[in-house]
Amino acid sequence: MKTNHHYHIQNWNIRVGLHLTTIKLIFIFCFLLSALSFEGCKKFIQVPSPKNSLVTADVFNNAGSATSAQLAIYTNMFTNSESWSMAQSMGLYADELENYYPYPTAQQIYSNSLTATNASWSAYYGSSNNYYSYVYAANALIAGLQTTSGCSAAVKRQLTGEAYFTRAFFHFYLTNIFGAVPLVLTTNYATNSKIARAPRLQVLQQVVADLQTAKSLLNTNYVDGSDTVLTNERVRPTKAAALALLARAYLYLGDYSGNSSYYQRADSAASAVIANNAYRLSPLNGVFLANSTEAIWQLQTPSNQSYDTPDGFNFILLGAPSTSGLNNSCTVSIQLISAFEPNDQRKTSWIDSVTEGTNTYYFPYKYKNYTYVGTEYDMVLRLGEQYLIRAEARVREGNNTGGALSDLNMIRNRAGLPNYNGTQDEVSLLTAIQHERQVEMFTEWGSRWFDLERAIASKEVVNANTVLGSPGNVCQYKGGTWNITTYYQLLWPIPRTDISADPNLTQNPGY
Repeated sequence: MKTNHHYHIQNWNIRVGLHLTTIKLIFIFCFLLSALSFEGCKKFIQVPSPKNSLVTADVFNNAGSATSAQLAIYTNMFTNSESWSMAQSMGLYADELENYYPYPTAQQIYSNSLTATNASWSAYYGSSNNYYSYVYAANALIAGLQTTSGCSAAVKRQLTGEAYFTRAFFHFYLTNIFGAVPLVLTTNYATNSKIARAPRLQVLQQVVADLQTAKSLLNTNYVDGSDTVLTNERVRPTKAAALALLARAYLYLGDYSGNSSYYQRADSAASAVIANNAYRLSPLNGVFLANSTEAIWQLQTPSNQSYDTPDGFNFILLGAPSTSGLNNSCTVSIQLISAFEPNDQRKTSWIDSVTEGTNTYYFPYKYKNYTYVGTEYDMVLRLGEQYLIRAEARVREGNNTGGALSDLNMIRNRAGLPNYNGTQDEVSLLTAIQHERQVEMFTEWGSRWFDLERAIASKEVVNANTVLGSPGNVCQYKGGTWNITTYYQLLWPIPRTDISADPNLTQNPGY
């Protein structure tokens, strides 16, 4: 029998004061949508100290417990369905998914009509955790590992590198959802309780700094729970994972800063990953398998799970989409279906359908297992994206069209498509690469929405404004109205209740 799987989107309250003796999340937990029920808002939730004793000094005097504290972050990311939650909400907000769940908040996300007075959603995801609690855990590890004598130098380096990587990862997503966000770099309550929002560029620059530190500390090869023994499980960040996220962060920095040198750095970081013999493109039906050759970093399925991945469990339809909860309530949009070229094997391999009565419903099928089979892990970073990052960076560098085409064609050929034969000016190539990202990266960690968002900053022809705001646009199709003048909907709003509670918080324009 299918178990009830909760989908949480939590409130924003940025007063992230967190004691080392007691983790106190001052976020408002509001969006608790499940297959059966909705629970209302709760303010000032007190979260008890975690079972791994992360908040005690003793945890850092033992390599095993310190490692458990870091690995618990990845377990929570899986059990809190971070991958599926991001894919579904951003897929609805963009043009990838159609919503069948009539609950008002879900419909607000789908129709791009979130309001600051609705505190039933926001920053970001999980059950008793959210993105800033992951950041807090990383900060606690960084601080505790600096002074511990209970871990060897090798263990301390790996764990510290993973903590910096974790902090960068979640700050990256927070700033791309909300723009300016609090940059939380300590566990100091007095500092965090009064923290203001930092501009997007500052946050992205800190992401890069953290990833550079992580790269210098992380192992080149994958290690097991001992932090030193090599393993085939690709479930802990390595130097390659730091480089892969660096490549993406540099690409975004180039777009938002206008500084072309960031594209050269994106090219270099992606090239280092692509040149690594540990990674190669997998056949389409093998990309999302556990430890596939394409996997740079995956979330391992914890023991005693009833499904391999939250994505497979919640995207695969066994019948008509659910109208009683967000789980299994989405179909692939007509816009995404129509985006595939004839004979694109991704359409047949990564999208499936179910027919009920006279209706056929298409759904994402990158993950094939609805229940536990033990063959799939949640993908976080993979090689295919690195080719597309490098292709885009090379076009923007302006002197390597041949290299950009080679990367683009690697992804096209893997999908059974011929080499790109269109116009090779910068605008045409960037449009072709963005299209390839659309059909390659759909429902993966919000990639499509972030591409449309940053395309405005980088002045691409296809962007969030043209897709969602042009005549006969996608937003109108979804039942909403896109503000074509200010396009303030690029950023999500901060609930007014939280701004009232913290005078240092400001609202995004338009809300």
